[in-house]
Amino acid sequence: MSATVFEMAATCETHQGLLDECNAARNEWNSRRAEISKLGLRGKKIDNELMRLQARFAKSYAMVRSHLRGCECCQSARGTYDIGRYQDRSGVVPQLHIPLFSGTHQLHR
Repeated sequence: MSATVFEMAATCETHQGLLDECNAARNEWNSRRAEISKLGLRGKKIDNELMRLQARFAKSYAMVRSHLRGCECCQSARGTYDIGRYQDRSGVVPQLHIPLFSGTHQLHR
């Protein structure tokens, strides 16, 4: 059994549930952004929807990170706590290839 498979098998169910929720939120946000971009939708309602989806993802991502910091089971499964392993966001954080907002209203600084 490889180290990666062992680590995945040894982590707790809570971690897996949080990770699944985080991935679902990321996928929903990405697919909706792609759909909005493809259809050229604009407006405050669209921007609010994207912000809500982004906030849902950010909250679920923060919950995963918080769990990793506080869960003894997850930490002991790795031998030592190493958050650096999760710093590579390619597996969790979406790549932003399309605009976050539709562009119809902007924040004034």
